[in-house]
Amino acid sequence: MSTVITAIDIGTSNVRALMGEYSDEGSLSIIGVGSAPSTGLRAGLIVNIEATMQSIKEAVEAAEVAAGCEALSCITAVGGSQIESFISKGLVAVGGKGAVREVNENDIERVLEASRAVNIPLDRHILHVVPRFYIVDGVSGIKNPLNRLGVRLESEVCIITSSGTSTQNMLRCVSRAGYTVEDVMLKTLAAAQAVVTEEEKEVGSILIDLGGGTTDVLVLADGSSLCTVSVPVGGSLVSNDIALVRGVSFETAEKLKISSGCCWEDSVSDDEEVVIPGIGGNPPQAISRREICSIIRPRIEEIFSMVRDRLPADVKRRHLNGSVILAGGGSLLPGIVELTAQEFKTENVRIARPGNYGGPVEIYRSPEFTTAAGLLIQGMAHMHKNDTGLSASSPAGKRSFIELTKKVGRWFKEMF
Repeated sequence: MSTVITAIDIGTSNVRALMGEYSDEGSLSIIGVGSAPSTGLRAGLIVNIEATMQSIKEAVEAAEVAAGCEALSCITAVGGSQIESFISKGLVAVGGKGAVREVNENDIERVLEASRAVNIPLDRHILHVVPRFYIVDGVSGIKNPLNRLGVRLESEVCIITSSGTSTQNMLRCVSRAGYTVEDVMLKTLAAAQAVVTEEEKEVGSILIDLGGGTTDVLVLADGSSLCTVSVPVGGSLVSNDIALVRGVSFETAEKLKISSGCCWEDSVSDDEEVVIPGIGGNPPQAISRREICSIIRPRIEEIFSMVRDRLPADVKRRHLNGSVILAGGGSLLPGIVELTAQEFKTENVRIARPGNYGGPVEIYRSPEFTTAAGLLIQGMAHMHKNDTGLSASSPAGKRSFIELTKKVGRWFKEMF
């Protein structure tokens, strides 16, 4: 018997949906792919619920047609400027009165709960508590303290919070489109599930999701998330620049960016020309592709500069030896790898591409579907373990699943 679940990535420019089938053996097969233009978001935030709901329905219905079955439950993701993260620590006693005993699952759950005991504004929700490492009696850097002998257990975690209102609006759109939300995840964390290797996580890497309205960033080090940041600009700003400089509509500028855009002059020959349609009966114009590049490149450089400025000071001081991984539609821009290598002073730059899970691989093995693919992988992981790495069949795992259900339920109660 297999289980089918749907991943919905709601972006500023497009809504993308993937339908995955999980077998009893634990394998994932992608059976449906759908996409629809998104008109109800601005800078990653929902500004028109009806338009967003319609985009979700169109994308999922396209995936349903391809899969030949109906989508009921789904996993979705949030991102953009509403997301914040910080490092927190927890401490609990393992043995009473200095007695030494083995660390059990309940101890791990208690220390993670202690790390959640922080003051956050009332309008924010804790989205993820991602363990970075544990400390047992002063011994640091432990990834899994289960069954270790000790008296005191400490944890360092990355807490990721989201705006309560923004998350509720997103849940409301999905619900009104007719789908039940099983889980909500950070977009870049989902994308990392799909494309970042364990080695890259360990040595320190940066995932940059170049979306239409936002650029979301996840920094990973020591095998786990270190921080997440977002800047409220993306590919749409590049199209706006082209429209302003060349005096064309945004739609024409967007098509021009996709068909002939580039952000690295060395990859463009001097004699390449592009024809721009005339406006109001005026004849078409021919311009060089280098001129388009001269419009696009400064804006991409500005976005990367804003990303670096948003990174916390302790992250800037770290020497990350891994990769810069580019996801999202903006990573399809020719020359983006070369420009990223220059801006981040590293040769380890690559484009994110999800793995092969069967089905229409020519469509979903694209950086645009990285988040949706990661959501499906997370859905498969939830069938075997919870976010803390504990067995889903264990008492702690069951409590984690119940808490997840209560969390989504609370969001819906607040909405309605």
